[in-house]
Amino acid sequence: MTGELIAGGGDRPWTGAVADQGIRTLFPLEDGEVALAQGTYTLDSLRAIGDGSYQRTGSFAFGIGVIGLAVTAGTLAANASRNNAARAQAMADAQVAWRPDHAGMLTVTDRGFIIVTAAGTFRWDWGSVDLMQVVAFNTVVLQGRSDRGPVTWRIYSHWSELLFVLWARARHPGHPQLAGRAWLPERWEAWAAWVGHPLPAVPSLPPPPALPDPPSLAGLLRR
Repeated sequence: MTGELIAGGGDRPWTGAVADQGIRTLFPLEDGEVALAQGTYTLDSLRAIGDGSYQRTGSFAFGIGVIGLAVTAGTLAANASRNNAARAQAMADAQVAWRPDHAGMLTVTDRGFIIVTAAGTFRWDWGSVDLMQVVAFNTVVLQGRSDRGPVTWRIYSHWSELLFVLWARARHPGHPQLAGRAWLPERWEAWAAWVGHPLPAVPSLPPPPALPDPPSLAGLLRR
């Protein structure tokens, strides 16, 4: 079962089609672990990429005469422009914002998820994720504890909703999105039916037995 990341929906594999033994992976799983889904992902991290500092340009040229004075003025103006641009960029880099981080292959298992990037293969168990929320179609935001410290990530993947549901069931069954079915994106049920996987019909309850008509006043008087 593999899926390609596409915007807005379209045809994709369905978790209900995954066999009990799971899917095959290029990396070993833990004993008894089952891989449920696999597909591409992209990831942004909430972070700053600078501390506000920058290298100030201080080169200076001095000349005399009309041409020399013009060169001096031009050098000062160029330095000021470069310093202003460097200062503005340093200030922007110091802001905490969503920034593109990495992309690769995401595998969701019954115990966590594994991401494979050009830098290596990294395993996350449910216990290392402290917060997760579905924020858009195929998009979750999570906070977790990596071996390099806390991270806040935004993950785009076909399997983002599955990732959330499995984590919430394991770590936080009372999560408001899970308890209230609010993790389902808008028109998700219609989309699921359109790609050939309608939700199971809820069996209708039999009608309650009819109650006898209340006795009339005349009938009571005749008794």
